[in-house]
Amino acid sequence: MRHATRAEISHWDDAIVHNPDGGQILQTRAWGEFKRGHGWTPRYLVGEHGRGGVAILVLERRIPGLGRLWYAPKGPGVMSVAELHDAVRGVPAEAGAFCLKVEPEIADSAAARAELSRRGMRKARHDVQISRATIIVDLRADEDRLLASFKAKTRYNIRLASRRGVTVDAVPLDQPAIDTMYRLMQATRERAGFTLRSKAYFAGYWRLHEAAGQGRLFLASWQGSVLAGVFATFLGRKAWYKDGGSLKEHAGLMAPHLLQWEVMRWLRGRGVEQYDLVAVPARDRLAPEHPLFGLYRFKSGFSDEITEFVGTWDIPLQPRRYALWNEFGERVAHQLAYRVRHDLFY
Repeated sequence: MRHATRAEISHWDDAIVHNPDGGQILQTRAWGEFKRGHGWTPRYLVGEHGRGGVAILVLERRIPGLGRLWYAPKGPGVMSVAELHDAVRGVPAEAGAFCLKVEPEIADSAAARAELSRRGMRKARHDVQISRATIIVDLRADEDRLLASFKAKTRYNIRLASRRGVTVDAVPLDQPAIDTMYRLMQATRERAGFTLRSKAYFAGYWRLHEAAGQGRLFLASWQGSVLAGVFATFLGRKAWYKDGGSLKEHAGLMAPHLLQWEVMRWLRGRGVEQYDLVAVPARDRLAPEHPLFGLYRFKSGFSDEITEFVGTWDIPLQPRRYALWNEFGERVAHQLAYRVRHDLFY
């Protein structure tokens, strides 16, 4: 593993797309520069795997008394444990990092977890990203076959929303649109009870991704009222349902179903082949009491195949300091972030 050259950084997102996993939006330069304003320093690195180099965005944070924590959000962009092992070998000594947290999109299995452990990695106490389990919609079929692949109730709801006059538009990301989208997310938070970061946080990376040509805001409206919104991100042939929200009022119009369908149609027009709906319960935790079960019921209408990744793993670089971090430090860091900044640590 080595630091990327200035020339490599100038073409960073192209390198990310050519990683074995086809690219990940949280490995882009826009995401790295966004997190710079939230306590992290982006480090642009190049590792190796059997077929060449792999571009790796690492976020660095200084932890008092321990040194530097390194975190590769949804990275490195590899597809196997062997590729991961090769990509992260030889962390630059001058980095002074005591731990490298990784969360590659390697398919989860008992064999994969055993191999990660055998190679000296430790499963993190908690996954950083909530997308360890997700539903990925294959967009490669033509529109008729894609629509036919949805569950009958989802197809019915899409057509119902259209018949009743719901419209969907890709809208400029101006301040009124940001305010509207955040209100939709707040309404969803009040129903579902999840943690919602500040409007400024979301607006920051929405703007950066839109400016980079990697994000677009979509709003669904009926008779002049906005009912639902989606901020979708995309990179290469992949896209993600990054953020969404909807009102409880007029829920019978099924605006979110038509909204997602129109987002998929728009993405297909850009050559996107897969749309990651991002977060659902793992297969062994599919139960009504799970906090993501409501999202699963909605998302599974578009595809009921759950994809599970190995999640977040720690690579201890300085064992004693890592042990302190793992036993006490990370918990304290989370508590301080919430109490002092009213925010999440990662």
